[in-house]
Amino acid sequence: MRSRSKCMLISLEEIYRRKYNVLQEDEKGVPIMEESFIANDQVILFDVEGQLAEEDVHFLEELINFNPALRSSRQFGMPFREKSHVSIGAPVPQPLRELFKKSGKPLPVDIQLQTKLYEFYQVRLACSFIAGAGCRFHDARFALDLHTIPANPNPSAQAITDYAIAYDLFPLKVEDEYKVSIKRGITPQLSLTSSPSLPAISLFQYEGTEEYITYKGHIEAFDLQGTHPAWSFARTPTHEIAGSYELFLLIRKPKGSLVKATLSLTVHVQFMIGKIALDPLPLVLLFRRGRDNPVLVDTPTVPLC
Repeated sequence: MRSRSKCMLISLEEIYRRKYNVLQEDEKGVPIMEESFIANDQVILFDVEGQLAEEDVHFLEELINFNPALRSSRQFGMPFREKSHVSIGAPVPQPLRELFKKSGKPLPVDIQLQTKLYEFYQVRLACSFIAGAGCRFHDARFALDLHTIPANPNPSAQAITDYAIAYDLFPLKVEDEYKVSIKRGITPQLSLTSSPSLPAISLFQYEGTEEYITYKGHIEAFDLQGTHPAWSFARTPTHEIAGSYELFLLIRKPKGSLVKATLSLTVHVQFMIGKIALDPLPLVLLFRRGRDNPVLVDTPTVPLC
Protein backbone atom coordinates (compact mmCIF):
# COMPACT_ATOMS: atom_id res chain seq x y z
CA MET A 1 0.00 0.00 0.00
CA ARG A 2 1.19 3.50 -0.67
CA SER A 3 -0.12 6.81 0.59
CA ARG A 4 -0.15 9.79 -1.72
CA SER A 5 -0.83 13.31 -0.60
CA LYS A 6 0.64 16.54 -1.78
CA CYS A 7 0.62 17.25 1.99
CA MET A 8 0.68 20.91 1.48
CA LEU A 9 4.05 21.49 3.12
CA ILE A 10 7.17 19.51 3.83
CA SER A 11 7.31 20.92 7.35
CA LEU A 12 3.86 19.51 8.07
CA GLU A 13 5.22 15.99 7.79
CA GLU A 14 5.98 16.02 11.50
CA ILE A 15 2.39 16.96 12.24
CA TYR A 16 1.05 14.31 9.95
CA ARG A 17 3.23 11.60 11.33
CA ARG A 18 1.19 9.54 13.73
CA LYS A 19 2.67 11.04 16.89
CA TYR A 20 4.70 13.94 15.46
CA ASN A 21 7.62 12.05 16.98
CA VAL A 22 10.03 13.83 19.32
CA LEU A 23 9.51 17.36 20.58
CA GLN A 24 12.49 17.35 22.88
CA GLU A 25 14.69 14.97 24.90
CA ASP A 26 15.42 14.77 28.62
CA GLU A 27 18.90 14.84 30.13
CA LYS A 28 19.32 11.11 29.33
CA GLY A 29 18.32 11.53 25.71
CA VAL A 30 14.92 9.92 26.21
CA PRO A 31 12.24 11.40 23.94
CA ILE A 32 9.58 13.52 25.68
CA MET A 33 6.16 13.59 24.06
CA GLU A 34 3.25 15.75 25.12
CA GLU A 35 0.02 13.94 25.90
CA SER A 36 -1.87 15.82 23.19
CA PHE A 37 0.54 14.48 20.57
CA ILE A 38 -0.05 10.83 21.43
CA ALA A 39 -2.69 8.96 19.45
CA ASN A 40 -4.75 7.69 22.35
CA ASP A 41 -8.22 6.35 21.60
CA GLN A 42 -10.52 9.31 21.13
CA VAL A 43 -13.76 9.71 23.02
CA ILE A 44 -16.61 8.35 20.93
CA LEU A 45 -18.73 11.26 19.76
CA PHE A 46 -21.26 9.34 17.67
CA ASP A 47 -22.06 5.65 17.46
CA VAL A 48 -23.61 4.90 14.08
CA GLU A 49 -25.74 1.79 13.82
CA GLY A 50 -26.35 0.36 10.35
CA GLN A 51 -28.82 -2.26 9.14
CA LEU A 52 -30.28 -3.33 5.80
CA ALA A 53 -33.64 -1.92 4.82
CA GLU A 54 -36.45 -4.46 5.15
CA GLU A 55 -36.99 -4.63 1.38
CA ASP A 56 -33.32 -5.50 0.88
CA VAL A 57 -33.58 -8.26 3.48
CA HIS A 58 -36.55 -9.75 1.59
CA PHE A 59 -34.64 -9.42 -1.68
CA LEU A 60 -31.69 -11.41 -0.33
CA GLU A 61 -33.93 -14.07 1.19
CA GLU A 62 -35.73 -14.55 -2.13
CA LEU A 63 -32.41 -14.57 -3.99
CA ILE A 64 -31.19 -17.47 -1.88
CA ASN A 65 -34.44 -19.40 -2.14
CA PHE A 66 -34.44 -19.24 -5.95
CA ASN A 67 -30.69 -19.83 -6.46
CA PRO A 68 -29.63 -23.47 -5.94
CA ALA A 69 -25.92 -22.60 -5.65
CA LEU A 70 -26.59 -20.04 -2.93
CA ARG A 71 -29.14 -22.23 -1.19
CA SER A 72 -26.66 -25.10 -0.90
CA SER A 73 -23.96 -22.78 0.49
CA ARG A 74 -26.05 -20.92 3.03
CA GLN A 75 -25.80 -21.40 6.73
CA PHE A 76 -28.74 -21.85 9.04
CA GLY A 77 -30.31 -18.50 9.89
CA MET A 78 -28.61 -16.06 7.54
CA PRO A 79 -27.81 -12.87 9.51
CA PHE A 80 -29.29 -10.35 7.09
CA ARG A 81 -30.71 -8.37 10.00
CA GLU A 82 -27.42 -8.20 11.89
CA LYS A 83 -26.22 -4.67 12.69
CA SER A 84 -22.92 -3.10 11.70
CA HIS A 85 -21.39 -0.18 13.59
CA VAL A 86 -19.25 2.85 12.80
CA SER A 87 -17.95 4.96 15.66
CA ILE A 88 -16.88 8.56 15.08
CA GLY A 89 -14.40 9.99 17.56
CA ALA A 90 -14.60 13.47 19.03
CA PRO A 91 -12.58 15.90 16.87
CA VAL A 92 -9.35 17.22 18.39
CA PRO A 93 -8.63 20.78 17.13
CA GLN A 94 -5.22 22.38 17.74
CA PRO A 95 -3.95 25.80 16.59
CA LEU A 96 -1.37 25.30 13.86
CA ARG A 97 0.78 28.14 15.17
CA GLU A 98 1.08 26.40 18.56
CA LEU A 99 1.94 23.08 16.96
CA PHE A 100 4.80 24.59 15.00
CA LYS A 101 5.95 26.55 18.01
CA LYS A 102 6.13 23.31 20.02
CA SER A 103 8.11 21.65 17.23
CA GLY A 104 10.56 24.57 17.13
CA LYS A 105 9.81 25.42 13.51
CA PRO A 106 8.34 28.54 11.90
CA LEU A 107 5.03 28.48 10.12
CA PRO A 108 5.32 27.75 6.40
CA VAL A 109 5.68 30.87 4.30
CA ASP A 110 2.39 30.50 2.43
CA ILE A 111 0.53 30.37 5.75
CA GLN A 112 2.47 33.27 7.24
CA LEU A 113 1.25 35.42 4.35
CA GLN A 114 -2.36 34.69 5.30
CA THR A 115 -2.27 35.08 9.09
CA LYS A 116 -3.48 38.71 9.02
CA LEU A 117 -6.87 37.55 7.78
CA TYR A 118 -7.08 33.89 8.70
CA GLU A 119 -6.45 31.40 11.49
CA PHE A 120 -5.34 27.83 10.87
CA TYR A 121 -6.37 24.82 12.93
CA GLN A 122 -5.43 21.21 12.55
CA VAL A 123 -8.36 18.93 13.41
CA ARG A 124 -7.70 15.29 14.11
CA LEU A 125 -10.60 12.98 13.22
CA ALA A 126 -11.13 9.28 13.74
CA CYS A 127 -13.67 6.70 12.64
CA SER A 128 -13.84 2.96 13.29
CA PHE A 129 -15.66 0.24 11.36
CA ILE A 130 -17.11 -2.96 12.84
CA ALA A 131 -18.99 -5.15 10.35
CA GLY A 132 -21.93 -7.25 11.46
CA ALA A 133 -21.87 -11.05 11.40
CA GLY A 134 -21.82 -12.55 7.93
CA CYS A 135 -20.96 -9.37 6.05
CA ARG A 136 -18.08 -7.07 5.19
CA PHE A 137 -17.88 -3.38 4.32
CA HIS A 138 -17.69 -2.81 0.58
CA ASP A 139 -17.35 0.98 0.55
CA ALA A 140 -18.02 3.97 2.79
CA ARG A 141 -17.94 7.76 2.62
CA PHE A 142 -17.39 10.04 5.61
CA ALA A 143 -18.10 13.73 4.93
CA LEU A 144 -18.20 17.07 6.75
CA ASP A 145 -20.21 20.11 5.77
CA LEU A 146 -18.34 23.12 7.20
CA HIS A 147 -20.38 26.05 8.56
CA THR A 148 -18.77 29.42 9.33
CA ILE A 149 -20.49 31.54 11.99
CA PRO A 150 -19.51 34.80 13.77
CA ALA A 151 -17.63 34.34 17.03
CA ASN A 152 -19.59 37.31 18.42
CA PRO A 153 -23.35 36.56 18.39
CA ASN A 154 -24.15 40.26 18.86
CA PRO A 155 -26.41 41.33 15.94
CA SER A 156 -24.46 44.57 15.64
CA ALA A 157 -21.21 42.66 15.05
CA GLN A 158 -19.78 42.66 11.56
CA ALA A 159 -21.10 39.81 9.42
CA ILE A 160 -18.77 37.07 8.19
CA THR A 161 -18.11 37.63 4.49
CA ASP A 162 -15.70 34.72 3.97
CA TYR A 163 -15.87 30.99 4.64
CA ALA A 164 -13.76 28.38 6.34
CA ILE A 165 -12.24 25.83 3.98
CA ALA A 166 -10.43 22.53 4.18
CA TYR A 167 -7.01 23.97 3.37
CA ASP A 168 -5.44 20.54 3.44
CA LEU A 169 -6.59 16.95 3.95
CA PHE A 170 -4.66 13.88 5.01
CA PRO A 171 -4.53 11.33 3.65
CA LEU A 172 -5.35 12.54 0.16
CA LYS A 173 -4.99 9.10 -1.38
CA VAL A 174 -3.97 5.66 -0.16
CA GLU A 175 -3.57 3.08 -2.89
CA ASP A 176 -2.76 -0.59 -3.26
CA GLU A 177 -0.19 -1.43 -5.92
CA TYR A 178 -0.69 -4.37 -8.25
CA LYS A 179 1.61 -5.86 -10.85
CA VAL A 180 -0.32 -7.04 -13.89
CA SER A 181 1.22 -9.50 -16.33
CA ILE A 182 -0.55 -10.25 -19.62
CA LYS A 183 0.70 -13.02 -21.90
CA ARG A 184 -0.41 -12.84 -25.51
CA GLY A 185 0.07 -15.49 -28.15
CA ILE A 186 -1.04 -16.13 -31.72
CA THR A 187 -0.85 -19.71 -32.96
CA PRO A 188 -2.72 -19.91 -36.27
CA GLN A 189 -4.02 -23.26 -37.51
CA LEU A 190 -4.16 -22.10 -41.15
CA SER A 191 -1.80 -23.67 -43.72
CA LEU A 192 -1.42 -22.34 -47.28
CA THR A 193 -0.71 -24.63 -50.25
CA SER A 194 -1.68 -24.65 -53.93
CA SER A 195 -1.33 -28.40 -54.42
CA PRO A 196 -1.36 -31.46 -52.20
CA SER A 197 2.06 -32.40 -53.60
CA LEU A 198 3.63 -29.10 -52.56
CA PRO A 199 4.82 -28.36 -48.99
CA ALA A 200 2.43 -26.32 -46.84
CA ILE A 201 3.26 -22.77 -45.80
CA SER A 202 2.34 -22.06 -42.14
CA LEU A 203 1.73 -18.55 -40.84
CA PHE A 204 4.09 -17.18 -38.18
CA GLN A 205 3.54 -17.70 -34.45
CA TYR A 206 3.75 -14.87 -31.94
CA GLU A 207 4.12 -14.86 -28.18
CA GLY A 208 4.73 -11.87 -25.95
CA THR A 209 4.33 -10.74 -22.33
CA GLU A 210 3.28 -7.27 -21.19
CA GLU A 211 3.75 -6.16 -17.59
CA TYR A 212 2.59 -2.94 -15.94
CA ILE A 213 1.70 -1.53 -12.54
CA THR A 214 -1.84 -0.50 -11.65
CA TYR A 215 -3.29 1.05 -8.50
CA LYS A 216 -6.58 0.69 -6.69
CA GLY A 217 -7.60 3.36 -4.22
CA HIS A 218 -8.33 2.28 -0.64
CA ILE A 219 -8.82 5.80 0.80
CA GLU A 220 -9.41 8.97 -1.22
CA ALA A 221 -10.10 12.54 -0.08
CA PHE A 222 -12.45 14.98 -1.80
CA ASP A 223 -13.12 18.72 -1.95
CA LEU A 224 -9.64 19.92 -1.07
CA GLN A 225 -9.83 23.67 -0.28
CA GLY A 226 -13.62 23.45 -0.32
CA THR A 227 -16.33 23.51 2.32
CA HIS A 228 -17.45 19.88 1.98
CA PRO A 229 -14.38 17.73 2.72
CA ALA A 230 -14.86 13.98 2.63
CA TRP A 231 -13.02 10.68 2.56
CA SER A 232 -14.14 7.57 0.72
CA PHE A 233 -13.07 4.08 1.73
CA ALA A 234 -13.09 1.11 -0.64
CA ARG A 235 -12.43 -2.54 -0.02
CA THR A 236 -9.51 -3.89 -2.06
CA PRO A 237 -8.20 -7.44 -2.57
CA THR A 238 -5.58 -6.81 0.11
CA HIS A 239 -7.36 -4.46 2.54
CA GLU A 240 -10.74 -4.67 4.21
CA ILE A 241 -12.54 -1.64 5.61
CA ALA A 242 -12.11 -2.51 9.25
CA GLY A 243 -10.73 -1.09 12.46
CA SER A 244 -9.81 2.53 13.14
CA TYR A 245 -8.75 5.22 10.68
CA GLU A 246 -7.02 8.46 11.63
CA LEU A 247 -7.79 11.48 9.45
CA PHE A 248 -6.48 15.05 9.52
CA LEU A 249 -8.18 18.23 8.38
CA LEU A 250 -6.39 21.57 8.23
CA ILE A 251 -8.97 24.34 8.48
CA ARG A 252 -8.41 27.91 7.34
CA LYS A 253 -11.03 30.17 8.90
CA PRO A 254 -11.55 33.95 8.86
CA LYS A 255 -10.50 35.72 12.03
CA GLY A 256 -13.44 36.40 14.33
CA SER A 257 -15.31 33.30 13.21
CA LEU A 258 -16.16 29.86 14.55
CA VAL A 259 -16.49 26.67 12.56
CA LYS A 260 -18.84 23.78 13.11
CA ALA A 261 -19.48 20.76 10.92
CA THR A 262 -22.46 18.60 10.03
CA LEU A 263 -21.36 15.00 9.63
CA SER A 264 -22.68 12.49 7.13
CA LEU A 265 -21.93 8.87 6.40
CA THR A 266 -22.90 6.39 3.69
CA VAL A 267 -22.01 2.70 3.82
CA HIS A 268 -22.49 -0.34 1.58
CA VAL A 269 -21.97 -3.90 2.81
CA GLN A 270 -21.65 -7.30 1.15
CA PHE A 271 -23.09 -10.40 2.75
CA MET A 272 -21.17 -13.63 2.28
CA ILE A 273 -22.81 -16.99 1.55
CA GLY A 274 -19.97 -19.40 2.03
CA LYS A 275 -17.29 -17.96 -0.25
CA ILE A 276 -19.82 -16.21 -2.48
CA ALA A 277 -20.05 -12.41 -2.09
CA LEU A 278 -23.51 -10.99 -2.78
CA ASP A 279 -24.05 -7.61 -4.42
CA PRO A 280 -23.32 -4.56 -2.22
CA LEU A 281 -26.35 -3.02 -0.52
CA PRO A 282 -26.69 0.27 1.41
CA LEU A 283 -27.20 0.38 5.16
CA VAL A 284 -29.85 2.46 6.86
CA LEU A 285 -27.86 4.44 9.44
CA LEU A 286 -28.91 5.74 12.84
CA PHE A 287 -26.72 8.24 14.72
CA ARG A 288 -26.52 8.18 18.50
CA ARG A 289 -24.42 10.46 20.66
CA GLY A 290 -22.21 7.83 22.26
CA ARG A 291 -22.77 4.15 22.85
CA ASP A 292 -25.85 2.80 24.60
CA ASN A 293 -27.64 6.12 24.16
CA PRO A 294 -31.27 5.54 23.14
CA VAL A 295 -31.69 9.08 21.77
CA LEU A 296 -31.26 9.38 18.01
CA VAL A 297 -29.55 12.38 16.42
CA ASP A 298 -31.21 13.69 13.26
CA THR A 299 -28.48 16.12 12.24
CA PRO A 300 -25.10 15.18 13.74
CA THR A 301 -23.30 18.50 14.20
CA VAL A 302 -20.10 19.19 16.11
CA PRO A 303 -18.03 22.35 16.83
CA LEU A 304 -14.54 22.23 15.37
CA CYS A 305 -12.66 25.43 16.12
